[in-house]
Amino acid sequence: MSNLNCMNCTVAACEHAERERPSFCVQPHVSEEMCKEANELYLSPENYAIVEAASLVVEETVDSTRVQDTIKFAHYLGAKRIGIATCTIMLNETRVLAKLLRAAGFEVEAIGCKIGDNHRADFDLEPTKNGTDPVLCNPIMQAMLLNEAHTDLNVIMGLCVGHDALFSKYSDAPVTTLVAKDFLAANNPCAVLYTAGTNGVYNSKIQRTIEDVRKAREEQDR
Repeated sequence: MSNLNCMNCTVAACEHAERERPSFCVQPHVSEEMCKEANELYLSPENYAIVEAASLVVEETVDSTRVQDTIKFAHYLGAKRIGIATCTIMLNETRVLAKLLRAAGFEVEAIGCKIGDNHRADFDLEPTKNGTDPVLCNPIMQAMLLNEAHTDLNVIMGLCVGHDALFSKYSDAPVTTLVAKDFLAANNPCAVLYTAGTNGVYNSKIQRTIEDVRKAREEQDR
């Protein structure tokens, strides 16, 4: 299926049955076979535990912080040992989170992103623009170590874009994100979305990136 245009929807008829669906609504085109397949996956024991726990968290999420939601989700999931995959920039925040999780009765394992002492040359990557050779993040190793620790749930604390994808790919335990790192927006990526297209402080930055990427993609397509 292509042309998935939910971003253009302004009525959310999928959530509010009394509203009329827009002409481009995806829902009428979802096959019975696909619905059946998805529902069967939800009912598998591993997935159902997550669905059930998440449904309980969602009931209170409007009046609950993300930290509270994470603690409650871990509890409803029946987790005993929580893993934290943290950016080393966020070790202070990770210490606070670990303290809160332990106070709630969980065991906590945490591993920083710079484990392994990898450098760009180890993977034939080009040097940084300023010529330095910093230690690389190692999300796969983070996942491997938390797998060995037999965690029941892993929490991402500020892993870089892309590194979070690799960590999630190789984690044996379910993964949830507590912090999406954004240095310029005080770890609030939506701040950029809220000011997009305005004269806000982030707009000129995002417009430069959009233009650079658009030109690069056009060059690739030639």
